[in-house]
Amino acid sequence: MNKNHLNPQKSISTFSKSSSEKFFSCNPWLLFFNNNKMSYQIFLLKPNDIILFNNSSRIYIILMGSLIITKVFKSTHKITLNLLTVGDTFGQLEVANDNFYYEAEAIGKTKIACINYNNIIRACSNYPPFNLFFVNHLICRSEKAYHFVEIISHKSITSRLVSLLLLLAEQNGTQINSGIILNFTITHKMLARIIGGSRVSVTRILSELLKTKLISIQKKKIIIHSPILLSQRILNK
Repeated sequence: MNKNHLNPQKSISTFSKSSSEKFFSCNPWLLFFNNNKMSYQIFLLKPNDIILFNNSSRIYIILMGSLIITKVFKSTHKITLNLLTVGDTFGQLEVANDNFYYEAEAIGKTKIACINYNNIIRACSNYPPFNLFFVNHLICRSEKAYHFVEIISHKSITSRLVSLLLLLAEQNGTQINSGIILNFTITHKMLARIIGGSRVSVTRILSELLKTKLISIQKKKIIIHSPILLSQRILNK
């Protein structure tokens, strides 16, 4: 697992530069940056790579994969704040506090674009269509954050885990004949960390879901056979 500080005083050259910029040519962010000759960087994160940021003047855009955002206190206490996926952004807030910092941990292979936040502010001022796009993005991100808060607010650990699996299937799942398969492997420990539970509890609940054939495991990836039937486990708790 690699840890990298992404702030104005630290280098980010330790990440492997992606050679697949053309793959993202239809991404609305990159399309705008390219059309207006705005410089940016694309970086590849391996599973469990961690970005540390405590004072950022950059915006990071997720092009592929998912990241867990965590608030880490100097006492080593951690609070999971959000689960971000394709199209989400982070890092644009100026935060200066000696008592805590933030981590962004990649769940699977993840690609991000990085651009100076001042360039975004200038783009909002000079290009009204982009300003509208950015405002709509912030509204959408706020709604997704509220959805995540709803998930971790469930009293039942089972409801939290089931809700998380459904969210992951919606954001990072692929439809196959037997259901929806998550496009990455995720450990019981990671699931427990996201929902604020214990690894033992997560293992027990997943075993129950396997026995009832609501999910299965294929090459360490979770398959949800029926999101509707699985969602009923939330209603019954």
